[in-house]
Amino acid sequence: MSAAIYQQFLSQVFSQEAATLHTRLTPLYQELEEALQQARPGRLSQELVSFKYERLRLGIAITLLQLLTDLGGDQDSAEVRDLLIDALDAPNVQEIDKRIQKKGHLFEELYTDLYVNAEAEHVLALFERTLQASSKEETDELLEEALELAHDLEIQPGHDEDEDDDSEGNPA
Repeated sequence: MSAAIYQQFLSQVFSQEAATLHTRLTPLYQELEEALQQARPGRLSQELVSFKYERLRLGIAITLLQLLTDLGGDQDSAEVRDLLIDALDAPNVQEIDKRIQKKGHLFEELYTDLYVNAEAEHVLALFERTLQASSKEETDELLEEALELAHDLEIQPGHDEDEDDDSEGNPA
């Protein structure tokens, strides 16, 4: 069921213009499930499970940052998203960490320069929890919450914020 929630989440967030990224992220949940089925304690397969789990977390984090970018059009969130996309190409967990640490300052800038509203705060909280998640079960819970949030926000791809001149965007 969670694989379906992951797919719904991707479909809810990514527009037709981002079809390539959507296609790239689509198999990540299934790849983790396959690695878990083949895993045996004390074997190299545990490394594979860790790697596939990290890639799934990256996929969820990328999707959350896309949602944040669509919500506010923020350059910092787009830069962190692009960094995570680059990390997705890493061949192992150590290289993922290395690529992210190389530009770790982008995370600080994301939180420092972000105009915060209630929706953005919720997306950022889910993003943080995704980065801290340590189990598939925890990740599945995050996915359900992220999908619900994406449905509630109903971001329209290509939506022009200038059309909402009568809306102040202030939190209640």
